Amino acid sequence: MEYIKNMGLAAFLFFLIKGLLWLTLFALLYYKVISKETLKKKRFFRIFFKQ
Repeated sequence: MEYIKNMGLAAFLFFLIKGLLWLTLFALLYYKVISKETLKKKRFFRIFFKQ
């Protein structure tokens, strides 16, 4: 039972951190700290940009 609780905590932390990173990325885009062109040049997040 302890193993399941540890896995649940690990999953929670993983998705919490992942969600916070996504929110940070979109905030940086919104406030124009980074531009879409920068992301395109680095080929990040291809699902958001048409090629």
